[in-house]
Amino acid sequence: DKSMMMYNMDGRAFVHHLDDQGIWFDHATMNLPASAPEFLDAFRGFKGFRDDGKQRPTIHVHCFGGKDDEANDEAIARCGRALGCTLDKVGDAVSVHIVRDVSPKKNMLCVSFLLPTAVKSLDRIDLTAGTKSAEGPAEKRARLD
Repeated sequence: DKSMMMYNMDGRAFVHHLDDQGIWFDHATMNLPASAPEFLDAFRGFKGFRDDGKQRPTIHVHCFGGKDDEANDEAIARCGRALGCTLDKVGDAVSVHIVRDVSPKKNMLCVSFLLPTAVKSLDRIDLTAGTKSAEGPAEKRARLD
């Protein structure tokens, strides 16, 4: 049953499904702070922009970061590496806020941004072969059963 297949999708497959079906969404929240930025590679090759890129989804990515002055920039750079393109702080309306204090040296951060139109020209990741993120080991493959 095709409708049941959607319930077995991982996050990457779901993003591809929405894009393939032309289903518009205006916000996506990725709230697994240990790994969420690495899943941004699902947006490579994304075509679902409205009005020639004038309307773009806002992506909210939870991640861990330090408490020093560079923590926000490191979190933004991590998201850009996973996306496969640089985030423009002004043009992509990038913001970072502290979600909560996790430990004496770590905060949970939320990086929010408009999905850059540059992802349209990137090669889409192949979910059938497994994926390897920009910063980590191969992630699990999409379940298609």
